[in-house]
Amino acid sequence: MNTAEQLNISGQLPSPKGVALAVLELSRRENATLGEVARVVQTDPALSGRLIKLANTASHISRPVVSVQEAVVRQGMTSVRQLALGFSLLDQYRSGICVGFDYQAYWSHSLLMGLAMQALGARVRSAAPDELFICGLLAQVGQLALATAYPSEYSGVLAGYQADRTQSLLALEHVQLETDHTELGVVMMADWGLPKVFTEPLAHYEDPEHASFASDSRSNSLMLILRLSHLLADYGLATADARPHLAQEWIKQAEAIDITPETAGGFIDKVTASWREWGELLKIPTTALPPFEDISKGQSDISEEQLPLRIVVADGNAASRRQIMSLLVENSAHIVYPAENGNAALALAMEILPHVIIAQVKLPELDGSELCHALRATEEGRRMHILLMGDENGENQSMRTYESCADGYLPSSVDAQGLRIRLFAAQRLLQLQNNWEKDRAQLRQIAAELAVANRRLATAALTDSLTGLSNRRSAMDQLQQIWSATTRSGMPLSLIVLDIDHFKQINDTYGHAVGDIVLRETAEILRKSARQGDTVSRIGGEEFLVICPNTDIKAATQAAERLRLTLESSKIMIGRENKSITVTASFGISSKLASTADIDALVNTADLALYAAKQEGRNRFCVR
Repeated sequence: MNTAEQLNISGQLPSPKGVALAVLELSRRENATLGEVARVVQTDPALSGRLIKLANTASHISRPVVSVQEAVVRQGMTSVRQLALGFSLLDQYRSGICVGFDYQAYWSHSLLMGLAMQALGARVRSAAPDELFICGLLAQVGQLALATAYPSEYSGVLAGYQADRTQSLLALEHVQLETDHTELGVVMMADWGLPKVFTEPLAHYEDPEHASFASDSRSNSLMLILRLSHLLADYGLATADARPHLAQEWIKQAEAIDITPETAGGFIDKVTASWREWGELLKIPTTALPPFEDISKGQSDISEEQLPLRIVVADGNAASRRQIMSLLVENSAHIVYPAENGNAALALAMEILPHVIIAQVKLPELDGSELCHALRATEEGRRMHILLMGDENGENQSMRTYESCADGYLPSSVDAQGLRIRLFAAQRLLQLQNNWEKDRAQLRQIAAELAVANRRLATAALTDSLTGLSNRRSAMDQLQQIWSATTRSGMPLSLIVLDIDHFKQINDTYGHAVGDIVLRETAEILRKSARQGDTVSRIGGEEFLVICPNTDIKAATQAAERLRLTLESSKIMIGRENKSITVTASFGISSKLASTADIDALVNTADLALYAAKQEGRNRFCVR
């Protein structure tokens, strides 16, 4: 057994919880239905919203998906299970104790990689888009696993890699940890049920020289789009200096799947726009990138004082239009687009969203003033810097310019210096907009961190810190909700209260540290052994509560006896030279009757039954 498999078995690796775990376990049942999965998903509003959005993103059907039931049916059991798994890991591991591991950057990279896989898959058609999304999202999950299992050691590995990038990260991981993120990730994903058709390319895409896939095989196709998706994610998170090289490399590699240099820019811009949209939904930091075409031409590394602008020059006279365009591109990085009439200028403006529009006052089809009013009527147009140009001068022309909602006026005889001066305002506006976007992103990040902190506090208030089970407060809240539901429906409800036998003796003999181990292991045994739909909580000391909805007294006694036998037959390792002990518990069972006044009466009845079980010799159950 290798290190990766040992870690997976030991429970030290990231794993799904809550609704995602319920979906995972439910999907493993042979008779599970999509309706049952949908009902489980509906209990998590965040997961429901994400699945609906993803179903609409990937759908080619004109009617949008509006319900969880429809989203689950559209995506299928396998996709929903995998998506719930990915989103669960994201919510749980937004931060951690591995100092050298950037958790936020990890998820930002993984999200962009998942979206790139989805988009590339739609072109290559090698698998379902949703499955490719989760494949990309979890492609680097082995790094998260190493940061979780070996926080201090992995910080050292990452520091060594940053100091010398000529070394392979996989090799460094293997030398110091006896496994690597690829090996570990594949073991985890196989355990979670990802098909071998995905795990095999995942095992080789970072080191394709050792892959032996046939060139026309599905595995080779998946490996290619994995490499492209990873490179695109690197591009999204790279510095401005590094992006042009990565852009050119992406264009070069994309030709293998018939993405031409002419179509690459539109494809990349669409994926990165989706990345920013999903980043807002998932509270993951993303970056506002310039158009891919600008970056691929090396135009992203320009000082703030010389920010490149996208400029539309609208002029019905071809000669004067060419003259203005030549002045604009002289010794600058501006990108200039021609328009020969007002309608063409309006359509072009809505397509490329320029920073500046220079339009002749006397423009064919739609004159300069009408063009201004049409643009200002749109949200995008209100952000553009519009300059009208003509042969007239004087205060009357200036007044007409501002009445047209334009930002300024320039004579047709303007020279290069005059143009540069008038563009300073547009560049300043662009810089302010960029700063505003950065501030917004920072505020969103702060808000996301606060939301995570608040959610953790709320979870901590309802969770027993030692065992990870719900605490007494949470158990009573859940019981009250189930009580109300069963009162309306007339369905049965039973409770099981259990108490570890002779727990004080365990503490006195082995110490409180061993007592804590016994409590944790007992909680885990109960959680795994409880029936689907039952809720296990620790309500104090060595006492646990099992809520059994839709369960009569006969079924509750059978459930309690199964728990008792499982606990009695389990060995609990106490960490002393492989020494193990066996614990037993006493069980009290109560069931809701017409005469049961409230949940307190139901719990008290179970407590009385538990007391009777202890009186009768322990390691048994009694019913009240």
